[in-house]
Amino acid sequence: MDIEIWDLFGIWDLEFLCKDVHMKIKFLGVGSAFTTPEYYQSNMLVTSRSGKQLLVDCGGDIRFSLSESKGGEHIVDTSLQERSPDGEIDAIYISHLHSDHIGGMEWMAFKTYFSLSPEKPKLFMEEKLMHEMWNWSLKGGLGTIEGKCMHLTDYFDCRPMVGNGAFHWENIVFSLIKMPHIINGYRNIYSYGLLIQEVPEGPAVFITTDTQFEPGIVSQMGQKAAVIFHDCETNIFKSLVHAHYDDLRTLPPSLRRKIWLYHYQPHPDMKPGTDGFAGFVSKGQEFDFS
Repeated sequence: MDIEIWDLFGIWDLEFLCKDVHMKIKFLGVGSAFTTPEYYQSNMLVTSRSGKQLLVDCGGDIRFSLSESKGGEHIVDTSLQERSPDGEIDAIYISHLHSDHIGGMEWMAFKTYFSLSPEKPKLFMEEKLMHEMWNWSLKGGLGTIEGKCMHLTDYFDCRPMVGNGAFHWENIVFSLIKMPHIINGYRNIYSYGLLIQEVPEGPAVFITTDTQFEPGIVSQMGQKAAVIFHDCETNIFKSLVHAHYDDLRTLPPSLRRKIWLYHYQPHPDMKPGTDGFAGFVSKGQEFDFS
């Protein structure tokens, strides 16, 4: 179905048009690293046809945003050991190592390890990032429990990948797209976006994760994807490590129509519809790709 036709309905839950259950993407949060509970940090849940869920990034407020997404305005008690943090999360994907994307991983690791569930969540990451996340960010807190030295594999079913690789999960293909995030000539930080497509059929979806303004890559992905979720800085002053709204506004109209904006600062005063974008994603918004 053409994306402009979808927009005519004004909603994205199209189950009334198609009874088949397909992939869904729900935004647990849509804010930047320095955000508020009104937005939460930009982490997502991908739900497969089977109902299993894959968490895209696991920021510092994940225990609140994940719980709130299940209980509406009422925060669910996540201290119970009888269940894993969500009870349905089968896998986690981490795009890069900033705290709003991995700050909740210690909590997730301990929560799943000490729960009564015997299953470890699958952990998909670029192989170098996985090594660095453990040694630089998690080992200090997770490396030791009473009577035992621990490793990342004690908490997760680790599935490292090469930087231009892909992984299959629940009949969905996730292709890693290397995006420049912070470049200083000494140590460059890349974030691995995702081109997602359900097989054997289904619209392709591109999520940038965190990136500088890269019109070439976005245009290339726009030829493959029906929908693009693009991180978007809305501050007056540009940090240069995220694509700014003013820069994204220079993209061709045909591309802007595919783009939903997220990872923005609180209370943006832009009007994305007027500027030809699909809109700002709202916290808790779910996209159904039936």
